Amino acid sequence: MKFLATILFICLLAAQGKSQAPTNVLGDYIEARSGHVYTCGCLYSGEMVTAGKEAILVWRINRGSYQGTSLTGIKAAAVVVSDANLGTESAPRRTVLYLDGVTSEAQQRVLLALWRNAYSNVLGDIKAVHHAPVSFDLERDGANVSIPGVAQLRVRKAHLPEDAHQGSALWYGPFTALHDSSLATTLHYEYAGVDFQHQWTDLMPGIRGYMGGFALPSGL
Repeated sequence: MKFLATILFICLLAAQGKSQAPTNVLGDYIEARSGHVYTCGCLYSGEMVTAGKEAILVWRINRGSYQGTSLTGIKAAAVVVSDANLGTESAPRRTVLYLDGVTSEAQQRVLLALWRNAYSNVLGDIKAVHHAPVSFDLERDGANVSIPGVAQLRVRKAHLPEDAHQGSALWYGPFTALHDSSLATTLHYEYAGVDFQHQWTDLMPGIRGYMGGFALPSGL
């Protein structure tokens, strides 16, 4: 009986381990689009056909590994461009990645493999990968991201209803699953890189994105 009880206890532990699968990689995330994610119906309708074709997504990996390689401390920024509003999932997307903290070709290869597995639909065709310093500073109510000479992003948690247009509704969720997330009001949104045929700067506050924590599960 004592032997049987031990076997049952081991099986219970194994089952609990499967139901609580550990995460591979976790950290902080910010996204900002060129179109509003939370706004009134009139602005949403207009942007659906004229705007919302660009986005800047930024991840800061606080801890984790993939395929036995540590990714802790890496920061990755993606500039995503499409010919249509990014809410149109069937429209092809092109992406340029900026990586900070990658110390070897093997580490970059593993990170790109994970990002392609986790975010292939979000990123589309990755046209280029650059190594550049990515500053990612979280504040109590917001965050600042900077890639010198390339991009600048300043956001804060959205204040509702003050930040929203009258009659606003949520039109788009974040590009990736988040926890402890909040709508983000973009205060400075700028891309000055040379990989695409256009650049942009938007200093008009608007609820154009999200901020929160991300966690990628094992087995990707």
